Amino acid sequence: MQLRKPLSFLLIAMLLLSTSVVLLPAELALASEGPIFESSHGGDDHDEMGDSITYVVRIENISGDSDLPTPFAPGVWVLHSEPGALFIEGEADKGYGLEALAEDGDPSALAEALNGMDLHAGVFNTPAGADGPGVILPGQAYEFEVKVTAEAPYLSFATMLVQSNDLFVGPGEAGIALIDMDGMAMEGMQDLTADLQLWDAGTEFNEEPGVGPDQAPRQSGANTGRPEIGGTVRVVDDGYSYPDVTALVKVSIDKAMMMEAGMEKDDEMMSDKDDEMMSDKDDKMMEKDGMMGEIMMMEEGDTPYTVAAGDTLGSIARRAYGASKYWEVVCSANALANCNLIHVGDELMLPSHADAMAKMDMMMMGEKDGMMGEKDEMMSDKDDEMMSDKDDEMMSDKDDEMMSDKDEMMKDDGMMMGEIMLMEDGHTPYTVVAGDTLGAIAKRAYGNVNYYKAICSANEIDDCDRIDVGDELLLPTQAEAEEMMDSMMMDDGMDAMEKKDDM
Repeated sequence: MQLRKPLSFLLIAMLLLSTSVVLLPAELALASEGPIFESSHGGDDHDEMGDSITYVVRIENISGDSDLPTPFAPGVWVLHSEPGALFIEGEADKGYGLEALAEDGDPSALAEALNGMDLHAGVFNTPAGADGPGVILPGQAYEFEVKVTAEAPYLSFATMLVQSNDLFVGPGEAGIALIDMDGMAMEGMQDLTADLQLWDAGTEFNEEPGVGPDQAPRQSGANTGRPEIGGTVRVVDDGYSYPDVTALVKVSIDKAMMMEAGMEKDDEMMSDKDDEMMSDKDDKMMEKDGMMGEIMMMEEGDTPYTVAAGDTLGSIARRAYGASKYWEVVCSANALANCNLIHVGDELMLPSHADAMAKMDMMMMGEKDGMMGEKDEMMSDKDDEMMSDKDDEMMSDKDDEMMSDKDEMMKDDGMMMGEIMLMEDGHTPYTVVAGDTLGAIAKRAYGNVNYYKAICSANEIDDCDRIDVGDELLLPTQAEAEEMMDSMMMDDGMDAMEKKDDM
């Protein structure tokens, strides 16, 4: 099936934003050159796939609370039997369309190329609950269905991290096994996030995330950044700081239904299947991770392990200890500088089950003690602040500094589309655009992200972490916002004093 290539979603968004038009999902669909499609597959032999299992995949944007709040762009998925359907780690981009996906959020060329190779592939481009295609902002998600067969049991997908030059999130080149070598299908709701990495497509020179002028929200047009000469697809390691993938997205999968040549399942077969699933639960959990072989742990001492293609610390931990959360133990035991960066061939030492459990308990206790200590320190600092008089001269100098440096601070805000000019009297109307958060708006308007509380209060927003494109906000004046923040700080201080007295 021939697919007409739609315009880059992000490029369309930028063009519309440059003319002060708010981009709505329905308008985005109308702006494309060709049909916008949810999924597609190539070749008539896939029209009737025979015995297949339908899964629903959900990719949720949870970056709102991270150090890099970012949209994620429409992406591509593919089912395959051999590694390397989308890329091969350490090699250059194949030129099938990964560059357009990673740089401009346009998955159409890559999907068309994959289908042309007789692979079952498609595009996910419409946020759950939306009327038409678009990026997903923090709190939103893509959902799509895949029909998996034993002939193509591995799932790969990629979605662009919008606040970057050419980064994308997805599993390794081997993909994720939805049906194992024994023909056992993945059962129940599964969290796939531990199997993901933040990848660098190696096609464009990286700039500071969320700031670079050649990144999609700020570039003048598609494919305008400086090319990376000799670049390869790899886990990002460019010297900049990125949140862990688990702080950016959450990916889950669940079986929707099973098709068996149109026949209903026999009750006795179902009963036998359930018994088998219960008795082999631990073995199947490890097999679901798409591993090359079971990790047999030594009862005493460390077990050596060599990193294979598609491995992450999370998937290794799940296969070794039955839970991906033990990745921290593996990272600590091997003194890794970057827990998100391991390479094929790396030699790791896996602590025994007993040692891993003891180490995890110590980590959890340490985190708890740290939180208690931080709480006590905050209480002490708050008491000192409340008991001492404010230095009027220092406060005045601080206010002058904030006001004089406001424009410069806002220019450094990588999330902004343009400066917000506040009215001197009365509230300033503002329409939420793609990529906005209350914190980003507050920094552009008042020079301080903490003023999001004032905006949230003034607009009586129930959830300060959730705003939608097109929402109409009223921004208080600088003086009103400062007064609101002072009042909130005073209330917080009184609450803290009361809690301390109760203790």
